[in-house]
Amino acid sequence: MQAPNQHCLAQLRKWHRHQFPSDNAVMDSNSKIDDFWGAVRPIIFVAQLFTLFPVQGVFGRDPQQIRFQWLHLRTLYSLTFLVLAALIIIAQINHTVVSTANTSMITSVLYYILNFSGSVCFFIIATKWRNIMLNWKMYEEVFLHKPYLMKGRTLKFKLRIVGGGILLLAFVEDLLHMLSCCRTIEVYIERCDNSSSFWETFYTREHSKTFDYISYSLPLALLLEFVHKVYLFVWTFMDVFISVVSIGLATRFEQLFHRIEHLKGKMLPESFWAEIRLDYTKISNLVIYMDRVLSPMIMITSASNIFFITYQLYMSVQLDASSMTTFYYRFSLLFLILRTLVMLLTSSRVYVASRKPLEILRAVPMSSWTTSVQRFTNEILNIENALSGHKFFFLKRGIILAMAGTMITYELVMLSEVRHSDNTQFCDEGHRLY
Repeated sequence: MQAPNQHCLAQLRKWHRHQFPSDNAVMDSNSKIDDFWGAVRPIIFVAQLFTLFPVQGVFGRDPQQIRFQWLHLRTLYSLTFLVLAALIIIAQINHTVVSTANTSMITSVLYYILNFSGSVCFFIIATKWRNIMLNWKMYEEVFLHKPYLMKGRTLKFKLRIVGGGILLLAFVEDLLHMLSCCRTIEVYIERCDNSSSFWETFYTREHSKTFDYISYSLPLALLLEFVHKVYLFVWTFMDVFISVVSIGLATRFEQLFHRIEHLKGKMLPESFWAEIRLDYTKISNLVIYMDRVLSPMIMITSASNIFFITYQLYMSVQLDASSMTTFYYRFSLLFLILRTLVMLLTSSRVYVASRKPLEILRAVPMSSWTTSVQRFTNEILNIENALSGHKFFFLKRGIILAMAGTMITYELVMLSEVRHSDNTQFCDEGHRLY
């Protein structure tokens, strides 16, 4: 008599687990949700190591846990960098003004000003990061559950491949830069001056603008080297950040398209298209919101990338250096072009993905053509679902050709003035060795 009762009890427990999942089951389900905040957290953590995004709660699953506090070590860490970075800019500008300015000096000043501006943008975004992520979660919530399913790679995978890949290449570039500098310093000591130690020579020539005003010390040299590394990271991370945000936006548009692509040409009720249009509007509002957040950074990084690609192409023609330095310089140029293309292609993908539903809407039978379908079509055609630089330009595929045309034009003008470097100045004070 016991066996049937035990069987019934087991069935009842199974039904209860299905109807009322335990807290652990709910937590496991939540851990599998492919939301943007969960995907971008490791990238934000890496940025925090380099003074960016001084927020708390990076390891929390819920954006509600994000906090920005002025009186916190992370904030002090970021502000310390901004103060030191501003002092370096002042030293660079002063050196340029009192000396005979040349292309290299002006380029250095622009490099520091543009990347300092990028750092300020990141700090401002950090003060609003909790609200930004809460708004993002509100808009994307419907896409985290059925009937919206992720096809192919997860958002987490995409962000970590793009962000991690670019940051890894940035590390390789910096390693090559260090090897190139070390080799050049060895040659300098052999040919010019061996009165100082290797590292003193290295840092005094690497940061000559600063050591023109203050005497050399190893702790100060290491501090300047750290600030220099953060500048380099900011330069790369601006492209990374715009890319990962763009991938997050484009992914939601693609999810919506995947939901309706198999319904092409089918008769559907107006309520269905009204629901789809409402979900599409949510992503459009998110694009508009993130465009306001990212516009200053897009302006800065676009100007920076155009200028430095053009400048490095110009310098590569006159470069007369060791094989190690030549290899580093060419790798640096290719890496700059690569990350610029990644940023532009991922950003333009937002606009392309936003237009995909038109293919399905144009195939709706006349008998099913309703007011909701018409409004949905007009919304796609009339709204610019694309990131921009304060509306001066939009990140679409056409911008790649426009930027290439601009760089070619300036490159031809600059190449007409090419003068090869003079190796007789190798030992001159303040002369760049690479």
